[in-house]
Amino acid sequence: MKLLKRIALVVLAISGLWGCKKESVLSGDTQSDIFDKDVWTDSVRTTQILTSIYADLGPESFTTRINTSNSLSEFSDESDERWATTTTTPAGTFQKGNYSSSSLPDPFNNTWKNSYKSIRKANIFLSRVDESPLSAATKKRMKAEARFLRSYYYHILMKHYGGVPLIDRVLTIDEDFNLPRNSYEACVNYLVRELEETAVDLQMEYTGTEAQNLGRITKGACLALKARVLLFAASPLFNGGAADPNPVFGYPSEDKQRWTKAAEAAKAVIDLNYYSLVQGTGGDNSTAEGFYNVFLKRVNREMIFARLAGSNRTYESSHLPSSVGGAFHNSPNGDYVDTYPMRNGMPIDAPGSGYNPQNPYVNRDPRFYRSVIYNGGLWLSPATNTKQPIYTYLNAPNDGFSIPFIAPGTQTGYYNRKMMSEDVTGTTGGTEHFFPFLRYAEILLNYAEALNESGKTMEAYEPMREIRDRAGLNPAALPSGLTMEQMRKFIRDERRIELAYEDHRFWDIRRWKIGASTYGTVLKGIKIIKIANNTYSYEKVNLAKPASVFIEPKMNLLPIPATQVNISDQLIQNPGW
Repeated sequence: MKLLKRIALVVLAISGLWGCKKESVLSGDTQSDIFDKDVWTDSVRTTQILTSIYADLGPESFTTRINTSNSLSEFSDESDERWATTTTTPAGTFQKGNYSSSSLPDPFNNTWKNSYKSIRKANIFLSRVDESPLSAATKKRMKAEARFLRSYYYHILMKHYGGVPLIDRVLTIDEDFNLPRNSYEACVNYLVRELEETAVDLQMEYTGTEAQNLGRITKGACLALKARVLLFAASPLFNGGAADPNPVFGYPSEDKQRWTKAAEAAKAVIDLNYYSLVQGTGGDNSTAEGFYNVFLKRVNREMIFARLAGSNRTYESSHLPSSVGGAFHNSPNGDYVDTYPMRNGMPIDAPGSGYNPQNPYVNRDPRFYRSVIYNGGLWLSPATNTKQPIYTYLNAPNDGFSIPFIAPGTQTGYYNRKMMSEDVTGTTGGTEHFFPFLRYAEILLNYAEALNESGKTMEAYEPMREIRDRAGLNPAALPSGLTMEQMRKFIRDERRIELAYEDHRFWDIRRWKIGASTYGTVLKGIKIIKIANNTYSYEKVNLAKPASVFIEPKMNLLPIPATQVNISDQLIQNPGW
């Protein structure tokens, strides 16, 4: 405990010295400027402090970056990364289970520290913003934004660890830093209360003279995050399914009513009658145009909360194949690709679906063509500025399937294309990418899942129909008479497709407690042999590398870094770590 206080005192002292610099709050370590007394007498610098708390948000794989090379896809069963055959990369280390509480790969080694750093910034902002010359209305709005952001960082912590210490004020150097973890239930209740209260103080949109505030927290974002928090709370891992009955790790016993609360929270977002799925031109969804545009149109009614960025091609440069200027960072898992149904909505393995394993890319779910680069799929060539086919057959020049993997190429026969602009290459062009934190499609899927799990399977049909209709499936409706278990599979498959590469699958695997059947399965690929021009044979194969390691139940929660546990006799570690 004395050691912790000494460390905190040194940090405060250094921060106080740095705070004397008169630089922009967003240059360098913004935490330091908070201790500059002049910040709070300057409306611009006060605003910049709040902006810096926003700036800490990003894809959860690397929390301050957008369109990152790594994503949680490589840490789950969505894809394999380019370098995963070694143990030297974060994803490779994680997949092989070569980590512990004292040796965590990025990004998990910094999640605890970075989240609490941002929470502390929010607490300081809330304690000092009233000293600023900002108007009363602006202060009210900014306080609500800071409270939401603090809640979002707690949500990140809870997904990783379960219950965590709740700190909603600025601790002084004389206080006891040796804080125990709050129960998971206490954390859920705290976030729900915070989000309900902040929603009251925020508007639904920023228009007119306030249009410059696009991207700030809204009432809808508060209610959407509340719905997600309650969905996690109702899920098997936390709803009486933790490895240990200690209430820190989850609710000690299951209560089906938690699913009802999650459904009601998602319905509250729907009942705002503000959000909607982006549709294709003239309502034509046959090519999944709306699904494609939702990630590329800065202003749309489907995006609830996102990290915005100026025009760039970072994602394309990282993910596209070599022949179009990309770094071919990851290869989608063949099992994920096979989850895409046929255009008629039927799973590819269902009798009568029309799937032909020797012509596998015909008449598939239109989202498939917007999400996966497959053999013969088109992409813009930087050399000709025209769309040219990408060939992924075995040992095809530049982009082919390679056994064993030799760069450049693909390890599975596929490349990712989701969230990328089809008018951009790895070396030319740019688009206004943004990373979705909360979008309306997720709310509909959350609603469907919560309804089904609470015993209202019939009511789950409509939100599922909305998703599948926008996807371009025809018919969009699911088969009638589904049991709860059958509907559960459709919902989980739909989440795997619709929310792919958005940092959801990693957490869904854990909250559903299906790690052994996902990580424990060897990744799949497609070996394509070129017989003649435009003639190929197709064979589904297992990748040569072993299945990822997943030890249940211990790996359902991540370990708190040992450096944190070792300086506190109150901070208990997660089970098995």
